[in-house]
This record gives sequence, structure tokens and C-alpha cells, in this order.
Amino acid sequence: MINTFNAVIEGSERLSGLADVDEVVKGLARLLKRIVKSRWIAVYFFDRERRDFAPARSYGLPPRFVPVFRQMPLVPDKIPLLKGMLRKKQHLVLTDPGTSELIPPQFRSLLANLTLLAVPMVARNQVIGAVFVARTRELPAFSEEEVAVIRDLVGHAALVVSHIQIFDESLDMALDLAGRIDVILTLDEINKAISSSLSRERIMETAIGQIERITRCEFVSILQTEGGDLVVMASRAEEFPVPESLQAGARLPRGRCAAWNARRSGKSTCVAYLARSRNLGTVDRTLFSTGIRSLLAVPLIARDEVTGVLLLGDTDPGKFARQETFTIEKIASQMAVALENARLYEDMRNLFINTVASLANAIDAKSPWTKGHSERVMRISARIATEMGLPEEMVERVRLGGLLHDIGKIGVIEAVLEKPAILSEDEFPPLRSHPEKGVAILAPIEQLRDVLPAILHHHERFDGSGYPHGLKGEEIPLSARIVAVADSFDAMVSERPYKKGYGIGEALAELRACAGSHFDPQVVECFCRYVVRTMGDALEGGVREAMRRMAGK
Repeated sequence: MINTFNAVIEGSERLSGLADVDEVVKGLARLLKRIVKSRWIAVYFFDRERRDFAPARSYGLPPRFVPVFRQMPLVPDKIPLLKGMLRKKQHLVLTDPGTSELIPPQFRSLLANLTLLAVPMVARNQVIGAVFVARTRELPAFSEEEVAVIRDLVGHAALVVSHIQIFDESLDMALDLAGRIDVILTLDEINKAISSSLSRERIMETAIGQIERITRCEFVSILQTEGGDLVVMASRAEEFPVPESLQAGARLPRGRCAAWNARRSGKSTCVAYLARSRNLGTVDRTLFSTGIRSLLAVPLIARDEVTGVLLLGDTDPGKFARQETFTIEKIASQMAVALENARLYEDMRNLFINTVASLANAIDAKSPWTKGHSERVMRISARIATEMGLPEEMVERVRLGGLLHDIGKIGVIEAVLEKPAILSEDEFPPLRSHPEKGVAILAPIEQLRDVLPAILHHHERFDGSGYPHGLKGEEIPLSARIVAVADSFDAMVSERPYKKGYGIGEALAELRACAGSHFDPQVVECFCRYVVRTMGDALEGGVREAMRRMAGK
């Protein structure tokens, strides 16, 4: 008995050091074989999610028994005696399982010549499973002392398994929570990024980058509804060139495909296994030919209308899991609202710009040889600001400053503006007042408050000899220094009744010659480099072609 007691103690200690459920089953089987001469054991663990017993884990079973036992269900509700055993947490001995009504008929022949002991696994007063211990009938039936030993070892194994399960569940919960926190933080990051921008390009770039990071998918496309069609706004693929039919600007052929299904139904469409789909539509077939094997199309919904579709693809079949889809739908929801806000902003901005442009055109129209001057200065100014790497807000400020820089000429006598000759000293002062008059005209418009410095100071000179305030160097607002270069360049290359327009090369040479005196050297150099790079061999070509290229047309 002392040897048995010591074996139980040592065996329990070994079980306590295990961290894997299968290893616990294996360790328990070895102990029982050594201590009570069992032949094999089968263990059923209770699955709390399914509210049922999982397929048996076994050790020592003859190979032909293994598949049979793994398929054998343990259904206590259909076996009252077994149900009572588990409810009362008692053990059950079957001295002749080959003839017992408790055993399904197909198993009785397998269990003939065995004694079977069923012991509930109890941890913290909860049944977490059941252990079936088999011993050949050539040996005596299990004695009370042996049953007590078996119950002790099974109870200890149950406690070890319970700790492992709790640890695993805690780890799973921690990983799941970490994943959920990551999703929440990502959604918040996306929300901040796209809510702080009214640029559709920036919104799409941010969203695509975050979607790729979260899902690791290999293809992302954003489509917009236009006049009943789906038009590609942006597409990106990791490992293959984006097909021509899915590049920005392309219109998606109507028909049977994931994107159009999502557009029509207003619900997410997942094609987990493209290879199994019959009669693929043109778009899905094109993606399949590139190696895409699973697709997810999520409608972009704003103001209860489908405004577009977010289309994702991956080379792994069955890629988009339920949790992943939920996250992508949340991102799509944010995107839809942000893109709609950006569209509304662009509509209002275009209306505002068109109204302002009408004012500028009214000024240009007062003199037949300045037609289009304000729009050209606007385009050149914006190009310089972009080349200098200025923020989007600053580029916009410079663009409007270039468009409106001469608005104050509304208050200048037409005879002065239309004079087909160089102005006299007496005629020049009224013209010099146009920056201040422009500011006075536009000051009541709140949206143009940040644009006023460019209008007021675009005739200041870098050496301080300009007007209206004689500012010098970096005292002059950067936006005004940029507009000054654009304004002077356009004036140089334009024809006037009293002078012939410069060639492009001549104008650039003149700007460089006046850099440091009239103009900011950095702005001049940036503009000159851009013109040379843009024009290339055509630098000495016609002014009209040069202006067209510089405008990005």
C-alpha cells in the first residue's frame, strides 16, 4: 500500500507539471496502467460552447478501436444511468460491458472480455469530463481501494486540466481583447485621419493603407457610384499589376460580380472560394486570372444611399473571416461618410472658386490683352507651391491668392488699365493701390482671410523696394513671394501693345537675374527647375505650349 501511495504522490506531482491536455491524458493513462494495471483509457471532455461532450481522447487503445471511439458520441441524456452518475458525481463499474444495455450495440463486441470503470472528472464542483478505464477480465474486478486510487488520480488530473483550460481561455480572451483593442484603435486612427481631411485622395490613401495593415489582403479597390455606373477611384495590389479594367477612372462592366452585387443589394458580398464559383462575371474572372481566390465587396453607404463599393481580394481561399468582415464594414462606413463630406466640400469649394473666378475674369476682361492672366497666375502659383513641398492648405491658399491677386483693379480707372502704352509717373500711383483695394474688397469674406496677405504683398520686392509696405526678405509672406514670381513670369511672356513677349528661356533668365532683388531666390530656383524639367527639349518652343505643360494639361 505504501508503494501505491508513493506512486500516486509522485504521479500526481508529474501531472501537475504538465501544460498540455493531451499530455495529461497520456500521463494519467501511464499511471493507471502501472498502479491498477489498466489496459487503456478514453476521456471525454465537456464542451461548454456546444453543451456536449467532445470526441474521446484516448491512450492505449488498440489501433482498430481508435477511429470508432473518436466517432462514438457520449450522450448522457440517452443513458439515464450515465446521466445520474455525472449528476451525482459518482463512479460506475461495468463488469461485463459486452452485454450491458448502457453500451451501444456496435461497441459491445469491442468491449467484451473487459471490465469498464467510468469516473466523472470534477474540478471546483463542476463536471468537466468523464474517464473510462478498461481492464481485462482476466484480472479481478476493480477493488474499492483501486477505485479510490483511480478517483484520486482522475480528480487530480481534472484539476490540472481545469487549470490548463482556464489558462488557455484566459490567453484566448487576452488575444481576442488585444485584437479588439487594435481594431478600435485602428478605427479611431482612421476616423481621425479621414475626418481631419477633406481631400478624397488622402481619405482613400489612408483607408487603403489601414485595410491592408489589418487584413493583409493583396488587393484593394475603391469604387464610386456615378450616374448609375461604378467608377474606379483608386486601386492597389501588392504582388501583381492592377488590371486595366480596375485602374483609376475605369468603369466597371455591369453584370454578375461581387462589386455589383454589393452595389445592388446594399449588403456585403463575400466570395470565399472563387475557384468553386460557376459563371464568373467579367470583373471577378479578371481578378481570378491574376491569382485572386477570395473576394469581399462592401457597399459604401452615406445618407441611406449606396455611394460606392469597397472591393478586397486575396490569393488565399476563404480569406475573409466574420470578425474581419465586421471590421472592414466599420471602416467602409467611416469612409463613406468622409468621402461624401469631401464631395460636398468639393462642390461648395468649386462653387466658391467659380464665383471668385468670375470676379477675376471680370478684371481680366477690362483689358483685352490681360485675358486669362489671373487663371494662369493661379495655376503657376499652385505649381510652385506644390514643387516646394508645401502643405495642401498652403497650396490652396496660394492658388486663391494667384487667382485674386489683381481683384483690386476693379477700383482702378479703366483708362489706366486699357492704355496701350507704358504708364506715366502720374498714372502709376492709382495702379499701385490695387493690392490694398483688393484686400478692402475681400476682407468681409471670412473664407478668404488667410488669402489676403498674398494679395496685399504680391508687389513687395525681396530687397525692400516694393509696395505697398516696403517689406524685405522673409518679412514678405511666402504666399506673396510665390505669387510675385508667377505674376511676373506671366507678364514677361505675354504680348502687350507696347512690348513683345519674352521666350520661356528669356523669362527664366530674367527671373534669375532679379533673384535676391525683386524675387525670393528659393522660389525662383524652384520654379525654374520645374519649368526646365517639364519643358525639356521644348524649352525654346511656343509660350502657349509651355503654359499648357506647366498647367499639367
